[in-house]
Formats: sequence, structure tokens, C-alpha cells
Amino acid sequence: MKRNRVEVFNRSPSDFYISEKKKEIDTWGKSLYGTTEIAKEENLLEELAKFCGFEETNDIREIALQLEEDIAVINKGVLSAICFCFPSSWVPSERLGASLSELHEPVGDGDQLIQASSKLSKVMQRQNILRWIWTITTNSSLSNHPEYERPELIGMENLYLRVETQTSAPLTEESSLFFVKVYVFPLNQVWSDSILESINSMSEEVLLYKNLKEIKDFLNEPNRCFN
Repeated sequence: MKRNRVEVFNRSPSDFYISEKKKEIDTWGKSLYGTTEIAKEENLLEELAKFCGFEETNDIREIALQLEEDIAVINKGVLSAICFCFPSSWVPSERLGASLSELHEPVGDGDQLIQASSKLSKVMQRQNILRWIWTITTNSSLSNHPEYERPELIGMENLYLRVETQTSAPLTEESSLFFVKVYVFPLNQVWSDSILESINSMSEEVLLYKNLKEIKDFLNEPNRCFN
């Protein structure tokens, strides 16, 4: 995690991402998005549209479908609006109204992050932040919605590196924006020994959270070929 000095979202979104978002919303509907009454009362979606340079709207879906990134609004440390078309094994609408610390509770070895959540929320209201998270999965799609059946591990040919670029930006004095851009790469194309070193350094709690226990064992098999 560090201070971000570049654009927090892509102002020239690709047709591919927009098309994939529409497919996910058509499939999963309201489980992907929602807005609290407080966000509506404080006109936070109108502020979000203005921030992005879009026409005024209070529809979180309409805003999200103009972005490559998934989008959320944090107000006073609480998730107040969200449209995540490409969630990572959780249901976005179920998190509405949760505090930042509650959102971080499922994270493996996340005690330090939970304790810092209140402070982090205030930092997000003042400056842009950038961080990356990643995992390896057998799912080749941008979305890891929990209702999707995860393909069985067959071999290197069906393993993928899933990366999230997460950026935040202040919105109002008491609220901030949270953008997530998802990338998925065939593992064979991006393989580095440092990936395995990192996995082998993870605790059991983190491996469980990232669904990496079986994949770790597979990657550590003797004479494993990564080409």
C-alpha cells in the first residue's frame, strides 16, 4: 500500500470490460450492487458521477457500466454504495452498511489491517492510495462470484494469476471512492519463481483465505514443469 500519484481509474475504458460487466449484471443482478439510504440522502452518487466526469446520475450501475473498474463509496468508514461486477468470492450487496474493519474481517492474517481500518478510512478521505493483491485460481473469468463453480485443478494449463489493482480517492470531507481493476493472466505466461516463494511463505490462514492450499501442493510437486 502506498500513496498513488497516477489516475485512479482508466478514463478510456475498453469495450471488453464494459461488455463483461453487462454480462455479470445480467447474470447476478442485484447481488452485485446496492446503495444505502444515507448515500442517497447525501447525494454521494451524484458526487461520484461528477468526480468521474459523467452526466449526473444517482444510479450506481449506470456509473459502473462506464468504468473498467469496480466501484465502491465509503462514507464515514462505512460501505455506502457498491457495484462490483467482478467480486472475489463474496457477494457485494451483502456487504452494504459494513464498516471498513468488518469488511476486512475475512482477510487471512488480517488483524493488523482490521486494527488500522479506522485510521485508513480517514487517510482515504484525504489522499489517493494504491495497492495490489493477487492469488492463483482455476477460474479464468474476471468474476469470482461465489455462485460460480470453481473448475477442478487439472494442470498448469488451467491455472491463472488473478491481480487486483485497488485505488482510492477522496470524494467529500467524510467519504472516499474505492476502485478495483481486475486482471487475469494464464499462469504459464507470467510465471516467476518469486510467485512460488511467496506462496510458500504464506501462513495456513492466508492460504485458506486465498484458496491456495491445493494449488500450493500442486506447484511444489517434484519435477514440476512451469513452461
